[in-house]
Amino acid sequence: MRLLPCVLALLAALPASAEDEQKPAEPAPAAAAPATLDNGAAFQRIEEREPRPGTPLIANKLYPMAGRLELAGFFDLSYADKYVEHLGGHGAVAYHLFDWLALEGYGGYLVGDETGIVKNVRRTDSSGGKSATNTPVCFGGGSGPCEPQLPGMYQTTWFAGAEVQWAPIYGKVSAVSEADVNFQLYGKFGGGAEGIRRFLKTNTYGPDSVRPSGHYGLGLRVIPWKHVTVRAELTNYIGVNPNVEEHDDADEALCPDGFVLSQGNTQTCNQDVFQSSYLQVGVSFLL
Repeated sequence: MRLLPCVLALLAALPASAEDEQKPAEPAPAAAAPATLDNGAAFQRIEEREPRPGTPLIANKLYPMAGRLELAGFFDLSYADKYVEHLGGHGAVAYHLFDWLALEGYGGYLVGDETGIVKNVRRTDSSGGKSATNTPVCFGGGSGPCEPQLPGMYQTTWFAGAEVQWAPIYGKVSAVSEADVNFQLYGKFGGGAEGIRRFLKTNTYGPDSVRPSGHYGLGLRVIPWKHVTVRAELTNYIGVNPNVEEHDDADEALCPDGFVLSQGNTQTCNQDVFQSSYLQVGVSFLL
């Protein structure tokens, strides 16, 4: 039994017989033909294909914007209000020069109201002490408790203007495999005019006037279908209000185009620069 492994090893080491040596070698299997597409072009694996030079992240947008007209309607709500707050709406017409650049004109109306802090001043006649000591002619006419001597008291009634929208980001969110929600993120800036008025202690409004304003903001355009978008924007409007009429004639002479700010024994004249922030949500139609 111990010899059996040795015998098997010797047999394995013996040269092949002449008959075996004369057998032709079996041919190697033929290489498979490369796969082709329907048009006859050779199929390439993704990792073998080089991207085209300058190809953007999304080469073919599902809903291109270039050359399209957009009609939009918005609901407007002010936030972070100090002395006045607004609620209203506006309409807009935009033309997309390119996928990433658009021009838009807008116009709308707002309903304003004073915030609670100003209503407390009016209710408690907190400005009456200065009126009693200086006996001035109060803003809006008459004597007695004066109008609150505060900047930023003008309310917007209407507004209109134009803006430029720059949209460097286009993408999509796939909630389920069958539905892709496309979106466009854009920044905007522009300018226009606003109709303004100030509420008076007589429960009436002062004369209407117009102030120029500029604005900037960020927007999101969600595009669920080819001709419909949902838009949300955060916009900040900025400009200069008319003169705040001072209770004291000396203060008014010192600052005829703004308001006097007293810090200790130092008085400085400041322009009444306003800033109003809005959340604007709406739906638009693409043609």
